[in-house]
This record gives sequence, structure tokens and C-alpha cells, in this order.
Amino acid sequence: MRKFFSDFIFLLHALFVIFWYGLFFVPLSLWSGKISFHFFLTLAIVGNQFLWGFLIMPWTKKYRMVCFLTTIMQLLRGQKISDPKNYNHSFTKEFFGKTGLNIPHRGATLLTFTILTVVTIQYFFFR
Repeated sequence: MRKFFSDFIFLLHALFVIFWYGLFFVPLSLWSGKISFHFFLTLAIVGNQFLWGFLIMPWTKKYRMVCFLTTIMQLLRGQKISDPKNYNHSFTKEFFGKTGLNIPHRGATLLTFTILTVVTIQYFFFR
């Protein structure tokens, strides 16, 4: 049952990530408010990772950006919050790995900050 729920969380997480990345490909002619939505969605996603990383510091003894969905998924897989397999885990790295594209952990973090930067530029200069 734990495997079913961890797979479900992985799928839910994947849907969020695909939607988040996919917003770059939605033309403004179809959705005029896309830039604002994408900006605030990105702030929520990145903010969640910063906040959750801070909240689990008593268990991890270090600061890492961590999505709470990753923590739930890893707990269902049997990893404790204090286990590096939890707080050092990158969903983006795992997601791309399942598609055959292996990216380093830092690459996943760089991708997150690149999206944040691009969406911020779009929000302040092109909406």
C-alpha cells in the first residue's frame, strides 16, 4: 500500500512539474494572464521549498531546499526525514532520470532558479 501511495505522490508531483514547465509553451494569445499566474505559481513552488527546508532543519541538521511532496513521497518509501535520501533527494532529478535524461542534483537546482529568473523577468517586463 505504501508503494501505491508513494507512486501516487510521484505522479501528482510529476503533474505539477509538467504543468509548471509547460506554462512556458502556452501562448499569451490563449491566456493573457499566464505570465502573472506563472510568476505567482513559481513563487509558491520555490517559497514552499525554502520554507519546508527551514522547517525540517531540526531533523536534517542542515538547510536544503525541499518540497513537502518529496518528503511525503520519501517517507512513504521508508526514508526518515533525517535521512539524506530524503532531504538530499531531487524530484526533478528523479523525474528526468525516469525519462532517460540524467541531470546532476545541482542541475535540478539550477533549473529551478532559471525558471524563477525567467518568470520574474517576464512578470516585471513583459506582462
